[in-house]
Amino acid sequence: MWILIILGIFARLWQFGQIPNSLYWDEVAIGLDARAILQTGKDLVGNFWLQPLFTSYGDYKAPVYIWLVTLLGKIFGTGEGIIRLPSLLAGLSLLWLIFDLVKRIEPKDKKLPWLALASLAIMPWAIHFSRIGFESHLSLFWLVLMVWLAVKKSYWAGLTGVLGIYSYISLRLIAPVLFLIFAWRQGIKYSVIGLIILAVGSLWLTQSPNYVFSQQYRLSNDNLITAPIGKIDKGYRFLSNYFDFFEPKFLFTAGDPNLRHHSGFGGELLLVQGLLVLIGLAAKPNRLMVLWLLLSPVVAALVNETPHASRAIYMIVPLAYLAGLGWQKMAKNKLLSWLIIAGLTFNLLVYLHDYFIHYPKCSEFAWIKPYKDAAKKQYDRPVYISPALYKPELYFAYYQNDLSLLKTNDRFYYYLPGICPEEAICLSLF
Repeated sequence: MWILIILGIFARLWQFGQIPNSLYWDEVAIGLDARAILQTGKDLVGNFWLQPLFTSYGDYKAPVYIWLVTLLGKIFGTGEGIIRLPSLLAGLSLLWLIFDLVKRIEPKDKKLPWLALASLAIMPWAIHFSRIGFESHLSLFWLVLMVWLAVKKSYWAGLTGVLGIYSYISLRLIAPVLFLIFAWRQGIKYSVIGLIILAVGSLWLTQSPNYVFSQQYRLSNDNLITAPIGKIDKGYRFLSNYFDFFEPKFLFTAGDPNLRHHSGFGGELLLVQGLLVLIGLAAKPNRLMVLWLLLSPVVAALVNETPHASRAIYMIVPLAYLAGLGWQKMAKNKLLSWLIIAGLTFNLLVYLHDYFIHYPKCSEFAWIKPYKDAAKKQYDRPVYISPALYKPELYFAYYQNDLSLLKTNDRFYYYLPGICPEEAICLSLF
């Protein structure tokens, strides 16, 4: 078991900041906002840094991740690794949190917390998101911290739930329900106070001048809320979307097809973990953890892009618990115990070989690496960039360390005209 925990930590740290081998738009935008705050005290569009919603590049980002990168950037700069560092720290912290959380909800079981920790440590879903600067993964940390504090009956639980909401806005629908699931045993008074903290803390969002625009932006996706279909059809499509997240293909064999969310090798869990999860489900698991699992993809199922590993990331913790529980049941037989460890180790090593050897090359377009490569070069003439993958100016501003490049000037132009001027360098990268 210890070798698996060590390998899981190694998988998060090895070549961190280098694989995946380019920042995505969202990560670049976070770095640019942090850089703008450090230089001017204001964000990219000139608003004060203390705000509930950043305009960013038009997708209206929650503030907590940007604040953390700004804080780290003050000390270490805003390089690629620093932009992803909050997510790495969150992923490492989650290992301890799941250990102590399982220890508290299953106080009579001494081995299960360690097995749940090991299961989370080696889960491809958790490994990958620990290495990338996505806000959803940071919000998972705050959510688990909220649950852990609720189990301890700490009034700080509501505040950490609020931090989760200001890390990833869709959490405002999941956090209150999950808080109630774990807090109700602590008494009505505690539950009500926690919900009030969550509600009052979320009000700041609605005071933002960007709030209405952010709602419009999110509802512009292909979703069931605004879909022009009847209620029965919406209900059917919701259930279809919802059960996509429990498909064995998604969880155990193929994963999210988006190469930013998954390496493309195996499932979101190791194949061997799939067997352990099934055994865990049959072993009378803690009902609160099962409710957590069932709740996690509800919001993600409202959008028709399913299964989506980032939006349903809250499934990670209950799945790790179930895998640990199944492992515990099988480990009562020494031979089976060694077979499980051997199977998990082999499965993990094959996954890591693919992740560090093959994934960087096959995922270059998914991570917009051609824009990064072009932006890191020096040019002595005006440059026209094909916007085939949207917003190349973000990459030029970040890698040239020049915020002024977010606006067209006499050196860089970002929309390729019908013909290439003779005096310019024209790059069509895709």
